[in-house]
Amino acid sequence: MYRRVIKLLIPLVIVFIALMVAMAMIGSRPALPTSNAAMPLPHVETIAVEVGDVPVSIVAYGSVSARHELELASEVTGRVVWVAPEFEPGEMVAAGKVLLRVDAVSYRLALAEANASLVHSNNALADATALKRKAAAAEARLNIEAARQRIIKAEQDLAYTEIRAPFNAVIDKQLVELGRFINTGQTVARLLSSDIAEVILPVSAADSGFLDPAVDAPVVLRAKIGARQWQWQATLLRIESRVDRQTRVVPVVVEIASPYDNSLHPHTLPLGLFVEAQIPGRSISSAVRLPRSALQADGSVFVLSGNSLRRRQVTIAHREGDFVVIGAGLAAGDLVVVTRLEVMFEGMKVEPGDA
Repeated sequence: MYRRVIKLLIPLVIVFIALMVAMAMIGSRPALPTSNAAMPLPHVETIAVEVGDVPVSIVAYGSVSARHELELASEVTGRVVWVAPEFEPGEMVAAGKVLLRVDAVSYRLALAEANASLVHSNNALADATALKRKAAAAEARLNIEAARQRIIKAEQDLAYTEIRAPFNAVIDKQLVELGRFINTGQTVARLLSSDIAEVILPVSAADSGFLDPAVDAPVVLRAKIGARQWQWQATLLRIESRVDRQTRVVPVVVEIASPYDNSLHPHTLPLGLFVEAQIPGRSISSAVRLPRSALQADGSVFVLSGNSLRRRQVTIAHREGDFVVIGAGLAAGDLVVVTRLEVMFEGMKVEPGDA
């Protein structure tokens, strides 16, 4: 009995001794030094407000198109017997360049017959005049005029057997091949004029109020070709006096002279290229331009008062890319916070700095 009690007490004694040793060790540990250092304040960058006239530029996007587009049709009937090497989609052709030739045998025959008819009519008139036959002479004169008109028509048809480019153009579509039989009025190609290009830019109704209707205003076009950003000079051609019913935008048309002339432009401006356009607009008076990062979701900004944030409601006059133009709500000298923090609230303490 006694031995059983001893066996039960030994583990309890060991546990008790271990607890006493642990408490002694904890009690003998030196106290950790305390720090009175305050939590660092979040750093924000600010911009000092300078109120004045802010020039506005409107950014819009569109595709370069030709001033003139033509469905080139044949004015004669016959088989295509020759095709120019340049008669391929994407090739540039000069005004007057022969693109196709149609078999001209029947048209040369028609011209020869018209000339023979004229000779015959002249002889008939001479005989009628010699015989003093007034009715025959009058008929001969009519036949002479008809023969002359047939000659004009035959010469015109013969000239039409050579189908030419009516203006400097880029071939958009090639619709006939060598050996094909074509009819009068049949479309043989689609041509895009290359002397002047246009871009139709959709501008929102709100932004259209800033447009200056003065024609020939400079417009800058930009696009990336390869690894490089290129830009071209264009001019404002017209602001259409309507709002598109489907898109609810105002079409603005700009033009580019000689888009393929490298002596006028740093790089050719190919038709169909999608470009960004920067259109100068009217200035906004008593306004300030700020980075978009300063604008909060509810249309307010934070200004700095001492080292505390103060929320300020503002009126947005215009948005342009990474910037906004504030028309009201700020005064000269206000320090607007342009840094975005995860949490920002009225009265929050911050460490200010310049942007």
